[in-house]
Amino acid sequence: MAADTLSIHANQAPLSEILAQLQESGVRVGMDDRINPLITANFEDREIGEGIKRLLADCDYALSWQTLDGPAGKMKRLSEVLVYKPGDRRPLIARPAPPPDVAQTKTSQTNSIVCLKNEILLRLRAGVTREQFRALLLKHGAMAMDGIPALGIYRLRLPPGSNLADILNDFAKDPLVLRSEPNQVYRSITPVRSGDSAPGNSPRTVSASTGAAVAILDTGFTPNAALENAVVTSLDATAPWLAISDPLGHGTQMAFIAAGAVSPAGTDSGSTASVPIIPIRTMDAQGLTSGFSLMQSMIFSLEQGAKVVSMSWGSETDSGFLNDAIAYARQQGAVLVAAAGNEPTGRPFYPAALPDVIAVAALTPDGNVWNQSNYGSFVKFAAPGFATLPVGFKGPPGMYGGSSIAAAYTAHVIAQYLAVHPKADAGTAIDALLKTLTRPTDTSGSIHPEIPRFDNAAISAFLK
Repeated sequence: MAADTLSIHANQAPLSEILAQLQESGVRVGMDDRINPLITANFEDREIGEGIKRLLADCDYALSWQTLDGPAGKMKRLSEVLVYKPGDRRPLIARPAPPPDVAQTKTSQTNSIVCLKNEILLRLRAGVTREQFRALLLKHGAMAMDGIPALGIYRLRLPPGSNLADILNDFAKDPLVLRSEPNQVYRSITPVRSGDSAPGNSPRTVSASTGAAVAILDTGFTPNAALENAVVTSLDATAPWLAISDPLGHGTQMAFIAAGAVSPAGTDSGSTASVPIIPIRTMDAQGLTSGFSLMQSMIFSLEQGAKVVSMSWGSETDSGFLNDAIAYARQQGAVLVAAAGNEPTGRPFYPAALPDVIAVAALTPDGNVWNQSNYGSFVKFAAPGFATLPVGFKGPPGMYGGSSIAAAYTAHVIAQYLAVHPKADAGTAIDALLKTLTRPTDTSGSIHPEIPRFDNAAISAFLK
């Protein structure tokens, strides 16, 4: 598949094998397992609908299409194929298209990036027509899989075996292309389970239905009675046609913190008001996600009214497109909070290190900066980062710690501030917070003495 065309060369090939290749091109496929005819077909660059009609001439089938909107105009993409036994349309469940493999691609002579194999993100120059964009896709055998109109970004799927570095180099020279990047991979920050074997807390029941909502871009969400009234809406960005789930538990942990159902250890009760939340599953079952999925999720959260965005994931490699998305979110009035990371490398960690993001390290229950928190000039402060949670991360409930909890709790407190000060914009809230920070005087016992604390005293002053 390339642009809006389909090419097939098959001689007595099982239909299931051909459909598997369609899946690799990003199409969901469902086929009655009672049939698997042998297909002989030989054609080039036929319009996709006509090509499918030729391919499935001896079967009953149904097609679903997705309309992509972007600067080059609306484009139609085949999103699903269901193949039935002739005369018997029993319900079928389409298998989702498998995600591309993770690869490491050199972006220069010295730098490499972990990204999705055979995928590229693209922004066209102003004025590029649909016909010009189609010709560009055909030139590279690429499919436009999705787009984010607010950011002017397209996600392209390339043919198997493509050399991303070479194609990126070609795009950099193309007069139609403003910018192109690999679809970078980001990893969820792993919380640390404490030696404390105590069971999880009984969470407070959250009553929030209005106020400043926190979007949680994470591993997902498992519905819980204590949080039922806090959820404004939710989305599984990995499979938008399914209800949200959380195979790892981390996103649900952050939901308890961000909503105010669980408070970190060592915090006062003055910052436990209920906060509405928008949980979004951006990570797969391995805790990985792509830059495009994160940007798409961020735009969704803004459209749903999020005032604060909590991000507990990252990479040591910067992305111009993600930077643009963060800047756009700030322009829309959102406060963006990110975990600084749970490895004390001192190296910038993105998106936390971006200028429009509040990077948060973790405080231990005794008020010291946790010695496993990342550090550096990009870290704004440390916040309470240990909590006894009713949901585990790949394991049982109990005490967990890390900068992800600190970021979610900071998001929770900022949402409280915005609820109390509805006329305050993001800049006002951030300035007010930074003015309250506790500057450390006794730095003994801490390997990060320069990091200010967003401790109980600071939180109390901020929420006055």
